[in-house]
Amino acid sequence: MPNTLAHLGAQGILNHLVKRDIDPKLIGLGCLLPDVPWILQRLGTGLEIGSDPYTTRLYFIAQASLFVTLCLCGALAFLSQKPREVFLILGVNAFLHLLLDSLQTKLANGVHFFAPISWDLWNVGWFWPDSMPTYILTGCGVLYLIWKWSAAVNQPIPFYQRSPLKIGLSLTMLVLYFVLPYGLLDGPRQADNHFVRTLEEKDLRKGKPIEFDRVTYRKTSSEGAVETFSGERITVSTPRLDHSTTISARGTFSAQNKVKFQEIHEHTGGLRDTSSILGILLLIAMWGQAFVKQCSHQKHRKD
Repeated sequence: MPNTLAHLGAQGILNHLVKRDIDPKLIGLGCLLPDVPWILQRLGTGLEIGSDPYTTRLYFIAQASLFVTLCLCGALAFLSQKPREVFLILGVNAFLHLLLDSLQTKLANGVHFFAPISWDLWNVGWFWPDSMPTYILTGCGVLYLIWKWSAAVNQPIPFYQRSPLKIGLSLTMLVLYFVLPYGLLDGPRQADNHFVRTLEEKDLRKGKPIEFDRVTYRKTSSEGAVETFSGERITVSTPRLDHSTTISARGTFSAQNKVKFQEIHEHTGGLRDTSSILGILLLIAMWGQAFVKQCSHQKHRKD
C-alpha cells in the first residue's frame, strides 16, 4: 500500500477538486480507515485473533475489505450531526484508498472491492511502493497538510451525538466491524488470499506457486531464508542474496520448507513506514488541535 502521506496527497487534492469545503479532518480519517486492521496487527505484535496465525491473518484480510470497512464508516457517521454526509465522505475515501492500493505492484496481495461476493484480489500493478509515483504523492501529502491545516483545525469536530438511538446504532456497527470478519474467514481461505492456505497446508506445499509481500530476507553464513507472517522461516534455494533485506518475491516450493524464486524485488529504505507513521501522527495532531480549539471557544462562550 502507499504510505499515509501519499494517500493524503492523492485523495485530499481529488476531494477538494470535487467539493472545496470538505473538512480535511474527515478526508484524512477516511484515508486511514482501510488500514486500521493492519495498524492493529502491528501494534498487537504476537496478537492472535483466532486459534493460530493463519486464522488471524484471514481475519484481518476480511476486516480490511471495503464491505467491512464501510461498517466502521457507519459507526463513526452515526456519531455525527450529519450521518449521511459524513458516511459519504468516509466511504468514498475508503474506496479511493483501496483503489490507490490496487494500482501498486503487490505480490501476494491486493484489495477486495466485492467481498463477500468475490474474494479475488484486485491488483493492477502499475508501480512499486518504493518508486517515483509514490515519492511524488508523498510530497503532495506534505503540501496538502500545509495547505489545509488551518482550514482543518478551524472547523469543529464533526462527532458529537447525544441521541441514545444513534449512539446505539454506532455501537452496533462497531460490533459488526469486529465480529463480521469471523463469519467471512472461509472466503479468503478458499481463495488462498496472501497464500495463507498454501502456507498453512505444509504437507501439500511441494510444487505449488508461492508469493511473498514485503517479507524479511535473512542472509546467514550458509543459506538465505524468508520469514513469513506466522514466524516460520522458509529456506531460499535460489537465487540467494548476499545481504539481509526486505523483499517481495514470487516462486515455487521445491520442497516442504524450501522455495525457488523466479522473481525478487528488493524494497529500498524506510520511506514507506516513516511516511505512514508521520502521516498518522500529523492527523492525530490535526484532530487534537481542532478539539482543543473547539473546547476553548465553548469555554469563552460560557464566560
